[in-house]
Amino acid sequence: MAPELKTSEQLEKEIERLKKVNESLMDRIERGMGSGSSSFSLFEKNVYLASEVKERTLELEKLTSEIESEKNKLAGIIQALPGDILIFDKDFIVNKSFNSFLIKKFNNKQGLSLKQFLGDEFFSLVKSKVSRFDATSRVVFFDHLSGNEENYSYYTCSISSQNKNHYVLYIQDNTEKYLQDQRLKDQEAKILQASKLASLGEMAGGIAHEINNPLTIVNLAASSLKKMLIKNGVSVPGINQNVDIIEKTIQRISKIITGMKILSRESKEFRKETVSFQEIITDVFGLCTEKFKNNGVELRLKASGQEVDSKIYCDRLLISQILINLLNNAFDATEGQSERWVEIGFSSGEIDVITIKDSGSGIPQHVKAKIFNPFFTTKEIGKGTGLGLSISKSIMENHGGTIELDSKSEHTCFVLKLPSVKSESKVS
Repeated sequence: MAPELKTSEQLEKEIERLKKVNESLMDRIERGMGSGSSSFSLFEKNVYLASEVKERTLELEKLTSEIESEKNKLAGIIQALPGDILIFDKDFIVNKSFNSFLIKKFNNKQGLSLKQFLGDEFFSLVKSKVSRFDATSRVVFFDHLSGNEENYSYYTCSISSQNKNHYVLYIQDNTEKYLQDQRLKDQEAKILQASKLASLGEMAGGIAHEINNPLTIVNLAASSLKKMLIKNGVSVPGINQNVDIIEKTIQRISKIITGMKILSRESKEFRKETVSFQEIITDVFGLCTEKFKNNGVELRLKASGQEVDSKIYCDRLLISQILINLLNNAFDATEGQSERWVEIGFSSGEIDVITIKDSGSGIPQHVKAKIFNPFFTTKEIGKGTGLGLSISKSIMENHGGTIELDSKSEHTCFVLKLPSVKSESKVS
């Protein structure tokens, strides 16, 4: 059966007892030498006392060794802990500290107040926890989060005490785990939002089809009515004007439906074809013009007629998706500006260049390096998935092109570069 392991307090008491025994033995020797005993009797006493001293000394050495072993074990346990330990008294003065991260995070010096170690905010929290200690509460667990979005600090803490004179504060830095958990939650929210958008995209094709059928009937009726008026020589300004409005409205709705059909087309193939820039712009403007107009945002096209008619070799659907995404981002960026405009530019040559520029306040420098990262967004949850620009970059790379932010532009300006039809024909 293993011997019972004594506590440090018990060992120290035992050592004190042995010291007193030794002192008593020495006193007895001195008194024996001073008495009138015979030399033979004194010799026997000395032998006995020497034996007792030796035995007690060996016991003392053993106890000292046990204490040293226990100290080493305790030091090993403390060093293995991932956090730091601060021992402080009822006046919040630090008497002892262990481990190392506090040297970097705080000011690791004994004799300082706990407030000097932790700072005002953290100290106030610890002080409030200490004030709640009672006869039944020996340990209190709590967390502490401080800082901002760019520099978080997150600690898991506990305070323990056997009495109200001394307290032990344990602090573990879990900042990285906290940030990982936050990133995971954000990504889950964005993936959920992306799946909702994907579902809406699937619905768009069906909605467009359902609208297109009655719209065709209305269009035929309007055309028939116009022909009847002309055939019968009826010329009533109000009627003729309303028929023209109906026809124009039908054309506008038709463009929107065409854009919806193209953007909701289910296709896993990467299909490049030769289309004019005008066709792509028609698809895109059909979906965006009304939204921009109703919100006071001017949508400009900066390109000559000849350039607009230029042919582009691309996947019409995917390039339209990129432009829709960039236009929506630009629309959001102009919110709150005195001047609200978004400009699409196009130039054709060895490389076809499409630009999207807006009147917004620009992209902060610390954000620019992250904008093409998946799931990165500066928008609130529900307003952006953080996928648009990363997907756009992937689409452009599949086209053999690029998408980048023009750092020299006064305004936020995205530049799309595609190999032209001429360069593609040379390669083929």
